[in-house]
Amino acid sequence: MNLSVIILTHNEEIHIERCIRSLNSISDKVFVIDSFSNDRTEEIAKNLGATVHKKKWPGNHSEQLNWAIENCDIKTKWVMRLDADEIISLELAEEINRELSKNESIKGFFLKRGHIFLGRKILHGGNFPIKLLRIWEHGFGSCEKKLMDEHIVLKRDCKTKLLKH
Repeated sequence: MNLSVIILTHNEEIHIERCIRSLNSISDKVFVIDSFSNDRTEEIAKNLGATVHKKKWPGNHSEQLNWAIENCDIKTKWVMRLDADEIISLELAEEINRELSKNESIKGFFLKRGHIFLGRKILHGGNFPIKLLRIWEHGFGSCEKKLMDEHIVLKRDCKTKLLKH
């Protein structure tokens, strides 16, 4: 494993355990950047081995995420951004481990994000799949500076790959 994961949180005690546990087979290090939650988010994350940094919410995800990229002690080749209410499926975890171990010139990986509503996958209506760059080689990506709908962007001319799962 050569992957660090960054999760931004604020009052995510109902999601954070499931999220972090889904990363066990792919991640060396989980960094939680918490905006001073007043629930058990920090406690749960620390108990699961995450490194928790507390940082006041700056008003947008891009600034908070870029702070994490620049200030967390990331020692892995790869970085991943994940939301606290997201999980990595077993199939995706296997694919991530396989792809990150290859010696290719790939600098970023797009994941297909799906939605589950009332226990059912949403497969129609333009919601699936949403392709998002969520894994990148450390030093090659940052979050675009937008107030909302921000995305990870890579340095120019970097090769990317879309993962199947």
